[in-house]
Amino acid sequence: MKRRNKRILVLPALALLLAGALTLETPAANETGSSEYRDLFKNAFQTQTMPDRYLCPYVPEIPGAPRAPYDSVTQTNLQGRWVNRYKENNGTVDVVDILSVNGDTGRIECYKNGERYVVWNNDGGLYIEDRKDRGVCPEVSLMEYVEDPAEGNYWIQYCGIYIRRVEGSTFYDGGSLVNWNREEPEDLWSQYLYNTVTLENLQGVWYSEYEDSAGFYQDILNVEGNLASLFETVSDRTSETWNSAGHCMIAMAESSAGRHIPELVIRKEVGPAAGGTAGIYISRVDADRFYDAGLNRWFVRVPPESEYNDGESAWEGNYGFTIYGGNAEKTEKGYVLSPAEEEGRKLVLDAATQLVHPEQLDGYKEGFNAVQWADSMMSQGYGTGLAGVYDTDVTGDHIDRIYGLYWWD
Repeated sequence: MKRRNKRILVLPALALLLAGALTLETPAANETGSSEYRDLFKNAFQTQTMPDRYLCPYVPEIPGAPRAPYDSVTQTNLQGRWVNRYKENNGTVDVVDILSVNGDTGRIECYKNGERYVVWNNDGGLYIEDRKDRGVCPEVSLMEYVEDPAEGNYWIQYCGIYIRRVEGSTFYDGGSLVNWNREEPEDLWSQYLYNTVTLENLQGVWYSEYEDSAGFYQDILNVEGNLASLFETVSDRTSETWNSAGHCMIAMAESSAGRHIPELVIRKEVGPAAGGTAGIYISRVDADRFYDAGLNRWFVRVPPESEYNDGESAWEGNYGFTIYGGNAEKTEKGYVLSPAEEEGRKLVLDAATQLVHPEQLDGYKEGFNAVQWADSMMSQGYGTGLAGVYDTDVTGDHIDRIYGLYWWD
């Protein structure tokens, strides 16, 4: 996560309310109330004003693809439910392997003659390891991070599938030399984690941002009861397409990728695009974010208060220190960092160091422990290796937790 420039927020004159605009309020919302900060987002559609970007919450990035020739093996292309069917023991045992990928998580299942096989059955975070330097295809894994005070923290790998390419409805398994096929179950709603996609779970204010060849997109979704507003700007210009309000519902729909995914449908009753509908394909809703499966991005929940004070990141740890280029030494178990503030002090970063907000750290990939993240930073030259300002918890000479690593502007 980069240190953000200090900015003073100056709100432009409020735009006139759109004629006949829906008031998106429910008794629950009135009882709860909202802060001045959240109101900037909650009222964005009515004011037609996007809050200053430096006040917007952090949106996790979608990991990039492995390098050619395996650039089809991406989180985006692997979304969905994949099935591998084969026989064992001279054709007497029917085996079915199922890999379900939903956002940055997945589930692996294995059945033999209809009964669950215990080896490949679990949920985990999705991690794609680029192994081109070794002359082999990427390994796609599901992994879980376990905190064990007695034995030390560690990762569990629930599966590892060597995938050479993903082509539409199949991917090629370079380990078993077979194709896995994309299949949907008879009951579409029974697919992985779709049960979290409800209007109840979507209540609140959400923010997303992404960039493509058309410009830089910022989106604010506000859901209150069965009413919703959607306000979008593209490179600071108000969008004519996603800029409306009306009643909303959840329906199962077929996406452009040919998969059936729950869709939040907003009937455009108010705004420039009134008379039509807007839809967001949502495959999973977590407590503080949801996965937009149509555009392969995250929406994050807007918190009551800003995480930034005048644009500066909030501090969480008990010890902050500065590392300049060259003050990080690789060791057998990790790294030794030499803080600029205390001459002679050495701090140890190892596999037991916890990354509290890993998705906000440059160089991080799903499944990395602290040492693997540090290796990535050093090899890719982010911020001159491990240089920057650290927000940490430290006990003695050990870095227990890293909350953030900030760069200078």
